[in-house]
Amino acid sequence: MSDPTHIKDQVKKLLESDQRYQALRLIQNTYSVTESEAEKLLATLADDEPAKPTQSQATTNGCGGCFSSLFKVGSILVGLLGLLFLAATVFFYYFYEDFKKDAVPVRGIVAETVQAEPVTPTDTIQKVFLVFKYEVADSVYTYQTITTYPATEYLVQDSVNLLINSNDPTYASLEADEVMEDFYLIFGIAAGVCFFVAFVLWFVSRIPTKNPGVR
Repeated sequence: MSDPTHIKDQVKKLLESDQRYQALRLIQNTYSVTESEAEKLLATLADDEPAKPTQSQATTNGCGGCFSSLFKVGSILVGLLGLLFLAATVFFYYFYEDFKKDAVPVRGIVAETVQAEPVTPTDTIQKVFLVFKYEVADSVYTYQTITTYPATEYLVQDSVNLLINSNDPTYASLEADEVMEDFYLIFGIAAGVCFFVAFVLWFVSRIPTKNPGVR
């Protein structure tokens, strides 16, 4: 008797080329069966054939892969943004703490307030640069802030606590513990949110997409 696998391959090729009649005759001649029995064998062979994915199924699977890739890329980008926030927090923390460690506290006064130009025509908050005057080793120094403050926060002749560079007394800064703590908090929360969103996107990208038409 002929090899069943070889016969099955021949029948498949005939069916693929729409030669059903020739496939039936091949089964009849090979196994010496009637036409009805050959029909049953042919039907059994057709049932054994794995279903080929339709165009719509392939498109659905392809779209699932695209969304998965987008989620992965999004998780990487958001994660990098979180690292940027975290790096900025760490950098400014060590920069300020290093400055504060070597800084010398002094008392000074607000010698002058310089009005800052509005950033936009609709900017209604008047801000000013502060000019400090302070004494170090019997010498009087002045220093102007590089940031702006609301005009009502500091007034001329107000007494302020300053930190000066021990190696360069011409540089002074307001004690900014509360400001820096707010900065650390804001950037820390931003980094945490980015890491959480990145984890969610990564987790969603790992969920396998299942075509509802395939069991």
